[in-house]
Amino acid sequence: MAATDVFVKAGKPLVENEAGSYLAWSGKDQPAVAGEKLGCGLLVLKPLGFVLPHYADSGKFGYVLGGSAVIGVLPVGVDARERVVRLEAGDVIAVRAGEVTWWYNDADNGGEDVTIVFEGDTAGAVSPGDISYFILAGGMGVLGGLDAGLLATASGLTPEQAATAFRSQPAALLTKLSRKLDGVRPREHDRHGLVVNAARVPADSAGTKTVTAAHLSSLGQLGFSVGLSRLEAGAVRGPWALRDAAAQAVYVARGSGRVQIAGAGGASTQLDGKVAAGKLLVVPRYAGALVAADAGGMEMVSLIKSPRPEVEHFAGKGSVLGGQTPAIVQAALNVSPELVEQLGTK
Repeated sequence: MAATDVFVKAGKPLVENEAGSYLAWSGKDQPAVAGEKLGCGLLVLKPLGFVLPHYADSGKFGYVLGGSAVIGVLPVGVDARERVVRLEAGDVIAVRAGEVTWWYNDADNGGEDVTIVFEGDTAGAVSPGDISYFILAGGMGVLGGLDAGLLATASGLTPEQAATAFRSQPAALLTKLSRKLDGVRPREHDRHGLVVNAARVPADSAGTKTVTAAHLSSLGQLGFSVGLSRLEAGAVRGPWALRDAAAQAVYVARGSGRVQIAGAGGASTQLDGKVAAGKLLVVPRYAGALVAADAGGMEMVSLIKSPRPEVEHFAGKGSVLGGQTPAIVQAALNVSPELVEQLGTK
């Protein structure tokens, strides 16, 4: 995989209006995203912005970068109960393919925007590399394209009522409401197993938090986990690799820094460059990676295509080099015993 494939191009706005915007990285022109069957999008909802009810062809998670929103999730199944929760900054929510959701910024005009990054596994998607959305209302709605007479019969309505019900919403995906919605009440107990805040997830020795089914049970049905990494100014994370053949989609949420990704072949580094907030990159399976933050620090959000990722650090305490017989490491690296000892303990 070439460096240009690993370092993904900028996302493109699918929808942008007074309600907010949805930016997506499409696998159609992003080889790395399509090749590893990943997907990524960024939702910005302005006050009173509303995402119409929809379902997707891919399991995904959302991570709230800022702001607050109310969302509803209707699980797949007859007579399923809708779960309504409030999301705050730092929350992670897992959504399965086929589940109907809506997203609503209930702040008054002049309030704070809500920003949520989504990442998904698109292995079973209509188009690998793209999370496709099937909207239940509006100009892009799946019901709007069906025959009004047949919809009327199926729904117990007159043809006129059916035409009104399924063709009155002109918006496509996002719409700005004229006033707050009545009767929308988030329930704290609905968060259980559906949402977890990053503050409740312990960090490892490198400062990285990995959200798995142990913290968020709904992830257990999706087969992936969520990585949250924050580096202070000038800090370095790595070098590391995932030994369970898990690719990663890494979104730079804040700050900037330098990223190196190395595969087989040594000198053929797949990526060595600067990244900044808003960028997406892919760490391929088995590749080694290293990240160094700039003076302003750096925050990253990643989808890891493994339910229980095993991170392998190459140097330092508890690392690959630290765990091998010292004489073997000395012979392999052609260095002094003193340097071998430092490699395994620092």
